[in-house]
Formats: sequence, C-alpha cells, structure tokens
Amino acid sequence: MRQEENPIYILANYVLGNFVPLEEIRAGYPNLIINEIAPEIYTIEIPPNATAEFETFYSRFNIITEPVLYGLNVIEALNVSNISTFHNYPYGSLRGNGILIGFVDTGIDYTNTVFKNADNTTRIIEIWDQTIEGNPPEGYQYGTVYTSTEINQALSSPDPYEIVPSRDEIGHGTFLAGVAAGNDQTGETGYVGGAPDSEIIMVKLRQASAITRASYLISEDEPAYQTNDIIAGVSYLVRASLRFRRPLVICIGLGSNYGAHNGTDIIENYLDSLSTSSALIVVTAAGNEGGSGHHYRGEIVQGGEVPLEVNVAEGEPGFSIFMWVDIPDKMTISVKSPLGQVIARIPIVSEVAQTYRFNLEQTVLTVVYLLPDPRTGGERVRIKLQSPTPGLWTITVYGDFVINGIFHMWLPRRGFIQANTRFLRPDPQNTVQIPGTYQYSFVVGAYDSVDGSVYIASSRGPTTDNIISPDIIAPGVNVEGPAPGGRFTTYTGTSVAAAIASSAAVLLLQWALRNQYILSMNTRTARSVFMRGAKRQPGVQYPNNIEGYGRLDLQASINNI
Repeated sequence: MRQEENPIYILANYVLGNFVPLEEIRAGYPNLIINEIAPEIYTIEIPPNATAEFETFYSRFNIITEPVLYGLNVIEALNVSNISTFHNYPYGSLRGNGILIGFVDTGIDYTNTVFKNADNTTRIIEIWDQTIEGNPPEGYQYGTVYTSTEINQALSSPDPYEIVPSRDEIGHGTFLAGVAAGNDQTGETGYVGGAPDSEIIMVKLRQASAITRASYLISEDEPAYQTNDIIAGVSYLVRASLRFRRPLVICIGLGSNYGAHNGTDIIENYLDSLSTSSALIVVTAAGNEGGSGHHYRGEIVQGGEVPLEVNVAEGEPGFSIFMWVDIPDKMTISVKSPLGQVIARIPIVSEVAQTYRFNLEQTVLTVVYLLPDPRTGGERVRIKLQSPTPGLWTITVYGDFVINGIFHMWLPRRGFIQANTRFLRPDPQNTVQIPGTYQYSFVVGAYDSVDGSVYIASSRGPTTDNIISPDIIAPGVNVEGPAPGGRFTTYTGTSVAAAIASSAAVLLLQWALRNQYILSMNTRTARSVFMRGAKRQPGVQYPNNIEGYGRLDLQASINNI
C-alpha cells in the first residue's frame, strides 16, 4: 500500500458566497470566469490556463465550495389535509388565484391538459429550461426562457415541440406541479390539484456536469443536480415574482446528504435570507433517508477510538463518506478493507488529498481533512472509496482532541449508491436532507393518508444543532398525479408531501392577502401557522423528530391564526 498526495483543486467549477463586489473580483482575477447567480453568490469556472490564478484566488476567498449533488425525493391526499374544502368554500373560495407557484425540478409537460385553461391556453407563465441553449433569462448565462405567449403558440401548433422544445423526460416536475396546481378543465379526467387556479412557473434543471459526477462517483444515468444550478433556479423564481408582481410559493423536492446538516451550507444560507421576504414561502421536502442506513452518529472520548462498519454492496463503483466533527474537537481515522488490509491512522494535512492504493485489491482510498472548515468552524473529513471491494469495511475514528466528542457521518443519498451499501449500525435520526436543515426552513415529511401510518423512509430530525425537524408531515404515499404524455401515475415520497403542502401554502397566502391579514406572510410565519394548526395524534408526544408538530391541516391552521 502506498500513499499519494494531491491538491484538492480537482474541479473546474466552484461556488462562492462573498460580499466583495463582482466587478472587483473580476478585475483582480481576469482569467477566471465568475458569474453571479444570486445576490452575493457566484460561480467560478477555471480555464486550463488559470490554475495558478485560482490558487491565489482560493487563498483569499477560502469560503468556497465544490458544487454538491442533489437528487429527487420520490418514490385521498387533498381531502385529508382539508385543502379541497376551500375550493368551493361558501365564505370565499381559495383556489390560488393571483399566486405564483414555482418549481426547481425536472421540467414540465406543458401539453398536459392539467396545465391548460378550458380554451387550450396555458396556465404556465414561464419555463426556464437550463438544458437548452439560446435565450437565457436576463442576468444568467445559460438555458432558454419560454414565455406564456410562446407556449400558447406551441399549443396551437400541430407540433408544439417545434416551437417550445422543452420536455420533462423524467416526470418528477410534471407530477409535483400537477399535484400542487393541476386542473383538468376539459372534463376528461376531472383531475384537480391543491391550488388549481394558481399560475405555474417552472425551472428545468440541467443535469450535473460530467466532472462533478466523476468527483462524486455518480452514474450518468442517475438524476443529479448541482448546487449552483438550484440556487440560480430559486433566484430566477424570486426575480420572476417581482417582475410579475405576484406572491410566490416555491416547492423544493430535491435533497442531498453532502453537508453538516446544520444550516451552514451555501444554499441554506441563501434560502434562510429569503425566509423573511414578504409574500414568499419556500417549502422543502424532508427527504427519503429515514430507513436508508446512510447516517452514523458516534461519541468518543479524549484518546479513545470508535470502530464502525460500512457494508459495501456487490457492484458498488464507489462513493464518498463525509464526516463532520463538532467544534472544537479534532479527530483522525484509519481504514480496514474486507480482506484485512489496513491503512493506519492517517494524519491531518488540511486541504490535501491523501491517496492510498491497496496492494491486493482494486480499491483506491482518498482522504481529505479540512480543519477548520470555513463554513462550520469544525472539522470535515471526506473519505472516498473508488472500486471498493464488496463486504464490510471498518473505519476507526480516533479522538485526538476531544471536548464534546460527537461526530456524524453520512453516505450519499438513495440512488447515488447501491441499495445495500449502508452503515452496519446506522442511526435513523439526523436524516432530514439539505437544504431543509437551516433553522427557519419549512420542512415536510410524508405519511400514508389511507392507513395513517408514517412513510417509513420519511427522513427524521433533528438537525445536528438540535432543531426539531420535519415541521409537519403531509400525504405522500401512493398519491395520484400527471405524468408526461398525458398519462397519470402514482408517486411516493416526501417531495409529493412537499407539493401538497405547497398548495396549502398557496391558499394560505391567498387568504392572508385577500383578507388584508398578515400582509407580511413569509416562510417563517407560514411555518408557524401550519405547525400550530397541525393534527396531532392521541398518545403521541409533540413535537417529535418523525412527525414534527403533526399532520397538515389547512382548515385548522387558518382557524387557529
């Protein structure tokens, strides 16, 4: 076994949160490609001839991160949540009129009848397709925007996709938009979503780049999306809300395990900055990691050691484990393969990739310590296994300097690794996914509205800084909705629950503004309203880290304001 050391600057794309003006940064580093995607959030691309310049740049702006990867959270809903009650309410119906509902997702099948008015015109006011080059929105450098005028032209054409070629090949975005805001006015199916008269705006995310997938060892076939594109999508929705002068609800059905799970990630910082914005509510899916076996929580004493085991499935191409250590502790690791080969205790050399090749196996191990991590102040350790031998791997954690003694590890989310790659003794707590782990996020888990049981995979809290999560749960098991091509299907997952909760947020926002009540309604106030009005099961102590404050109930939430 031999060790190799490499610098960690292996990606050509980074994300920076900083308060220095953009033009000043560009002037100082002219060979780097720097663009603003949201207020004070920039992407940095490194041309081949600018590596040395980037080294200087990094030494100054070290609060810089690689884009991490997010996946999709899916696997009689409106009635049980008391949403459809308001569609024909005798004292003033609530159907989402005048409210925008936005999605950052896989796109939308704009030809589906659930997204059209009775006269065959669209209810979608814009689509930003990040995958089609040609006409990017103002302030962004890629993709194409399709307006309602262009979509209507397409709908009246014999071949709509000649005019607006944007499609949803996966179906996730189409489904969530349909559940939240669908309304078949043709009478063919009678399908009605939670906010059937709201206007829809969709961001179709581009897939993660090949270089980022390679860094995280993610298959080309698995849907995966980068931090920078998600932030840009949310920022675009917020700007569109201002352009159209409409209140906005944003549904985020994506999640990631790459981060400290305590609100310090750059996307969480951005969403937190939006949480006090009036007439804007952001709803986030909790994730489907509750039963995945992808989280480990450990405790260690000064000078002690904790061995833990990871089962690696057959056919596993590789993955990264991220370990986060609480302030002010310092810990190191060693690694033992299933064949008994040992990489002894690896010393901390901050920000340097230490690479080891196993003599008797195909596995390549890379360990990168970051101490202190510039976002959390604690310690971050990345343990990357390429072509790992199937079987039980043992990672031993050593307490070099211990005051608190708590550490967490996360494997990649479902879909990013084989189903049987998991910790041998996992902890189902702390599995709510990023970006739902900042303090004021409105996070929704899932339950089965037929038998009342909690969806077994629904992610659980708390966050690593001990904030209760999720906030509520909503129906998310075998919910029916539209699929591309005019079909209907059923989905299960917390993103479905988030879509239903988003429709409830649209109706709450409409009620608040129409009645001139809580004109400052935002993510924080809406979260509080839904927590207060949630249904609570007899014999269950609330709040808890499975159901939060209970089950979504729009009627009780409005009644209890």
